[in-house]
Amino acid sequence: MRIVDDGRVVGDGRALDLRGEPYSPATVRAAVRGEGAALSIDCPTPSRWWEWLAVPGDGTDPLARLTAAARARGHRPPSERALAAAERELRDLTVETVDTASTRRRLADAGTEVERLREEVAAARGRLQSRRETGADTAEAEAALEEATRRLSEAETERVAAEQAHEAAQRRAREARDARERRLRLQDRVANRRREARHALAVAVADEFDTAADAVPGEATLSTDPLGVEGDDVTAALAAIRLAEPRAPVVDATDRFDSAAAAADALDAPVIRL
Repeated sequence: MRIVDDGRVVGDGRALDLRGEPYSPATVRAAVRGEGAALSIDCPTPSRWWEWLAVPGDGTDPLARLTAAARARGHRPPSERALAAAERELRDLTVETVDTASTRRRLADAGTEVERLREEVAAARGRLQSRRETGADTAEAEAALEEATRRLSEAETERVAAEQAHEAAQRRAREARDARERRLRLQDRVANRRREARHALAVAVADEFDTAADAVPGEATLSTDPLGVEGDDVTAALAAIRLAEPRAPVVDATDRFDSAAAAADALDAPVIRL
């Protein structure tokens, strides 16, 4: 492991003490991932599980660290395929937001307009009939009836369109409701499979975790029924690191060890101490 800052070699070796240097755990962590700017760290590429283990004391859930360590050791829970399938199905599921209120209002407005125009047509027809009976000129009354009839026809067309739009919205709303119910079922399935996976992984490394916890400072124990890590979270984090044996460096700012070398020996991993 070699650390370079703008051309200046900051450290070289398996255990590096960078206390006194202006680096935060986040800066060093990013550099280990190859995302540093001025700071670069030449080290093995972090595994996919390293992120959960890299910084003891950063608040990561102890069980999440433990399951990451178990996976880093090659353990695969029986429910892994079922979990992956459920997660993929949940990820691919889309739930449409459907507004039936606006289509309902449109339909109601269209119906009201049709009723109003029907009354207008009836009144226009009555005026025309009255003028015919009295022998008066009917041209204006005929034109008024024709115009009212035309507008009624248009309103009836709009009402049919509004009915179709509302029916389509109601159908989509039912489909959306079914999708929401399916999403809830999938969320429950994913949560159950995750619990099963987490429990299986913890059981698989329970004895190794206890041994690793005995090798690092502090007290931490693993309970599998009910599942949980009891004791000190930092100790649990250090034990998970020792269990995982990461090749990429651990960023240690815990002050649990007298030196970076002591930390590297206890954790069986390269260490950058801050």
